[in-house]
Amino acid sequence: MSAFFDLLVFGRPSVDVVFTGLEAWPALDKDIEAAGLGVCAGTAFNTPAAANRIGLRVAYVATVGNDVWSRMILDEFEAEGLPTDYVEVEDRPLPGVSVAFNLGDDRGFVTHWGSDERYGERLGQRTREVMKTIDAKHLHAYVDEMPEIAAIAHRRGMTVSLDAWGGAEWSSPPPLDAVLADADVLLANETEAAAMTGESDLDRAVHRLAGLVRCVAIKRGAAGAIGVADGRSASVPADPVDLVDATGAGDSFNAGFLAGWLGGLPLEQSLTLGVICGSRAVGEYGGYRGCPRRDELHTIAASRSISVPDPTDEHGSDAT
Repeated sequence: MSAFFDLLVFGRPSVDVVFTGLEAWPALDKDIEAAGLGVCAGTAFNTPAAANRIGLRVAYVATVGNDVWSRMILDEFEAEGLPTDYVEVEDRPLPGVSVAFNLGDDRGFVTHWGSDERYGERLGQRTREVMKTIDAKHLHAYVDEMPEIAAIAHRRGMTVSLDAWGGAEWSSPPPLDAVLADADVLLANETEAAAMTGESDLDRAVHRLAGLVRCVAIKRGAAGAIGVADGRSASVPADPVDLVDATGAGDSFNAGFLAGWLGGLPLEQSLTLGVICGSRAVGEYGGYRGCPRRDELHTIAASRSISVPDPTDEHGSDAT
């Protein structure tokens, strides 16, 4: 019997170096101080790590190297108990590093991915090979990244969620309906929704996206989250938080929302789980370290009259 997972994810992890408490943006010939510093795995690592924390069974396909940054990432796989069955370690440097500067509510980034132009091609091939050997309920990926993999997932009976990364700079040559053709769920923030649709009004942007995707969830930071699923809309407020670092909070939201959506919860409850995970993520450095673990999430959700579904195996029995 092949292995069974709730969530299949592929993508290149990085190390996030996060500076907080800046008084100004970096400038030429000027030395500025950061009040806070955090270092952790990030980027494509965030959602699978958060999903693993809250109890979903995760298959994460990735490739790392033998450099110090890659070793830091592998250390976090171990620390989080995130399986490395589908992580390939190559005997060469494959550094991925992102530096985040936090100034008030604004953020700026400097990222280095090296010069390996074939990384994505090889990762896509490995992901397709892994998909032949496992059973998974759901594929989570970035919008417009290897769309053929989303199509394969659908043919294998998996549902698909896409994260609309890119912010205001989001762009895609194919038409929007083609980009979202194999998506069941679209997860985006307000800026991404506007960039994708060309609509400055959020309601119009969401309405257009909802005409193309079965479920749309919009992450609004301090304003909470809104969504439309199967023609029904819902909104939930944000949780009060003490902000440390907002980097990757939307990735933890993704994990919480998908836990509810995959478990068949109503849209409002799924959005609430997303907000719980995303809100708590900003209280720690990095995109997932503040995300609650399974028991804590269940306790918080129960206080809001939400029963978080436990994963089931491929035969429908309780797997916990």
